[in-house]
Amino acid sequence: MHSFQRWIATGLALHNAVFGEVEAFPGRHNHGEVQISYDFVIVGGGAAGLALAVRLSEIDSQNVLVLEAGQFPEIVKAYTTPGAGQGVLGTDLDWGFATPPQESLGNRSITYHRGRGVGGSTLINGLTYGRGSSSVYDLWQDLGNNGWDWNSVLPYFEKSTSFVPVDVADYQTYNASAYSDNGPIALSYPTYVYDSSTAFIEALGSVNVSIVIDLNLGDNIGAKQEPLTLDAQQQRVSSYDGYYKPVRTRPNLTVRPLSQVQQVILEMRDGALVATGVVYADMVFGTTVNVTASKEVILSAGVFQTPQLLILSGIGPQETLQNYGIPQHLVNENVGRHMQDHFYFSVIARAQTNSSASQVYNRVDLVQAAQQEYSVNRSGPLTTPIGPTYGFRQLSTEELHSLGAAEALANQTAQAQIEYLWEDVYYPAVPSMGLPQYPNWKNESFISVTAALLSPVSRGNVTLQTNSIQDAPAININYLESTVDQQIALFMFRSLRTVLSQPALSQYTVGPDHGEVVPGVDVEDDATILEYIKSTLQPVWHAAGTCRMLPRNEGGVVDERLRVHGVDGLRVIDASIFPVIPDNHIQGPVYMVAEKAADMIKEDYNLN
Repeated sequence: MHSFQRWIATGLALHNAVFGEVEAFPGRHNHGEVQISYDFVIVGGGAAGLALAVRLSEIDSQNVLVLEAGQFPEIVKAYTTPGAGQGVLGTDLDWGFATPPQESLGNRSITYHRGRGVGGSTLINGLTYGRGSSSVYDLWQDLGNNGWDWNSVLPYFEKSTSFVPVDVADYQTYNASAYSDNGPIALSYPTYVYDSSTAFIEALGSVNVSIVIDLNLGDNIGAKQEPLTLDAQQQRVSSYDGYYKPVRTRPNLTVRPLSQVQQVILEMRDGALVATGVVYADMVFGTTVNVTASKEVILSAGVFQTPQLLILSGIGPQETLQNYGIPQHLVNENVGRHMQDHFYFSVIARAQTNSSASQVYNRVDLVQAAQQEYSVNRSGPLTTPIGPTYGFRQLSTEELHSLGAAEALANQTAQAQIEYLWEDVYYPAVPSMGLPQYPNWKNESFISVTAALLSPVSRGNVTLQTNSIQDAPAININYLESTVDQQIALFMFRSLRTVLSQPALSQYTVGPDHGEVVPGVDVEDDATILEYIKSTLQPVWHAAGTCRMLPRNEGGVVDERLRVHGVDGLRVIDASIFPVIPDNHIQGPVYMVAEKAADMIKEDYNLN
């Protein structure tokens, strides 16, 4: 069992004792109440789906149905605890997809975590909130999407968030003008901060990353403590907690768990292809049900399952539709293509015990004590996820040219290309295929300095494995397929060693070589470093762009109002529409897209 997952195994009895038994299906779940028709049927109850449903149901006359394949998240009560995030992975709240062997990674298969439940990936993510550089959204508009520039989207970022001040450590700063007073997603900082975390921020000055007050006003270059989706009680705020729970008794809003949509119903009406409803599997009663959308079907199933569902419904690449015997309603070769994602890897150092959470997660007695402290006082190490600190670096023109990346990133140079993160554990705990790693040092402590590639040139894709929604899609991430990405990754690796060597940070390490134990200082030539990176890198779980918002002749699947090209009554509203991935963690941009989309839909139907 993974050491983080011991949190679940060792803490279940304690949580039941402290919190009591949980309601299996809170909210509007009565299967007898499902109607034949709704104004809007939303497929997927994650970040985008719930935010959208709540905003549309603000109009009393509109009936909104959300169909979610997973359950309400209380089935894994630990999801609310920030420090339990890694232990929630692999539970019933996680799809736990596995990629086919990836040739660009030496035929590794990667486990790709995705939230499965009412709240989606906001139930299992690392809580990190960001928005990215203004230039990314200005580029969205320049690519043919009017109204998606930074000045247009900023109000929706603000609308979705509020800030709960915490000031227990340096660099827990924020600019109040970036947030609203009553946004549904509360942002805050953990009340338990390791000194080595603060030192990491200071050490980033060695790689040209300066300390800043806030990163959420369009300038995404700098370092600070991460804003996290935390409330005043130091509990996770997911889309379920922030958006849905406060309004779950609305009579015109129905959220239906254990209801997996199998396909969109498409009909020809007056010469136009129209989405009229969906077919879903009721997993409680074992029946298949049709439901009609009088206005629109909206796909918010996420970057993997939205394109899968489009293809299964007859909208997608021609060859795929033919190979799986799916009737062709509309051929669009771009469905499931052009996927962008961030990935990261680490240099791991042995650390002083009080500078790391390693012991907390490795020893049953310590994790139980931490659980007790958190449960009773909402304090202690479990108030923080394993990576609460970050910094963003923009490479200079000279650096980009030296890496052969200037031409490839021609329209993405005015943004961060690298994210640096500090992890309070040995991370990622992935045994390398080519190098010794993950030694048996359970009684020692570690920190990890980590780097993520934010402007990938490599592109992945999503397609089918079978013609059934019951089977996972085929997810090809294709990390490091581009030699440009490889060169930037090597640059990132060496900069991690520079950060680790800074006295501000290395004072918290133990042993020679600034504490480095993985991969070890003997790994120094490009070929061996690249082998290590390929063997150990992990997704940052930010996949995007499989149904891009672009003109159709420019490779798009949806238009600037998120309507599927060539189909009436069908929109896509989730991270799959990103034409270019933002240079930060993406839950903030997903909430923004949902908020903006809700206003567009209200405008289209005169619902304001």
